[in-house]
Amino acid sequence: MEGQLDFEKQPAERPTFLKVLCILSFISIGLSLIFSLGSLVGGPQSEEEMIAQKVQLLEANEELRDSGMTGMADMMEQITRMNESINANFYSASIVSILALLIGFYGVFSMWQGKKLGFHLYIVYSLISVGQLYLFVSPADIPTIAIVFNLIVAAVFVFMYSRNLHWMK
Repeated sequence: MEGQLDFEKQPAERPTFLKVLCILSFISIGLSLIFSLGSLVGGPQSEEEMIAQKVQLLEANEELRDSGMTGMADMMEQITRMNESINANFYSASIVSILALLIGFYGVFSMWQGKKLGFHLYIVYSLISVGQLYLFVSPADIPTIAIVFNLIVAAVFVFMYSRNLHWMK
């Protein structure tokens, strides 16, 4: 009887699909965290760097407009304004980004351990990651395609993680 109780206390083996998702998330979130911390140490772009970047984007915009790709040129202008807003709020944006990544990392780690709380934290991380731009950038300056793409990727990962909820406690 005691051997049977010990067997019931042992969790079932982690599903392979969950292993793959967690490893992919650990890699993605880990690299993003390293990049964000490195960026935070480096600080915001200087005025000269911002001007040089703006000149390059203006040249690219002229080429896009000349070739009839006005929609892409408009999006590039939005990205330029978005980058300027993020740079103006660099430290705040960096801290929010790092906190979101830490929530995501802990969520994935919790799911790796078999805790359902991790799934809910991963959803919070996904929503913060998509919505954090709106804290620092005017909605008119955020390309819709960037938000839609991020929402789709987040939804796909949340859905894939949800397929493993039966294993989590």
